[in-house]
Amino acid sequence: MSEDRYQLARARALRTFPVPADHADLARLRRAVEDVERCLTDVVSAGGTRELMLAFSPDVEPANGCLDDSDIRRTAPAFRLVTLAACIRHCWPDHSQPLYPGQAARQDDIIATLTPLHDVLASREGIAALGRTSHFLAAVRFLRACGYLAPDECDGTIRLGPMCALWAERDIAELRSGYDVLPGPRKE
Repeated sequence: MSEDRYQLARARALRTFPVPADHADLARLRRAVEDVERCLTDVVSAGGTRELMLAFSPDVEPANGCLDDSDIRRTAPAFRLVTLAACIRHCWPDHSQPLYPGQAARQDDIIATLTPLHDVLASREGIAALGRTSHFLAAVRFLRACGYLAPDECDGTIRLGPMCALWAERDIAELRSGYDVLPGPRKE
């Protein structure tokens, strides 16, 4: 395998990776990325370190699910979407600020927000046999694996993942306009 292909595979697997210290390595990586119609995007992690991430080039629109072809896409189950919405609301308490990296939120608080929604989703999704929180916890694991939530640091918190940093401004504007309907912290 050529070095360029190895670097691309590594970049996809790691999602975010440190900026190469050698300018020649960075230039070679940028050329390899451009050859596959991708680009490198700067991402500042929650710890404040600058990293890079593969993204689609601005002139390439990835498959967005507009086609109604089940062979091309699968719709996400409602409990995953609602779990992501709750995580966004809890980790992004001030929607006038940038979405990513947001702030850490307690996982127990997010799950507590979601538990009352269980009965509505269970009847809709046919998951009544599951426990009241098990499917939301499974959704958190799935969203972490996909990069929408940061990896588990075993501290009982949830953070937004680097995939959120790649969302277009028009998508973030939609989240801002619908911010009040996202499942959020309970008001005392």
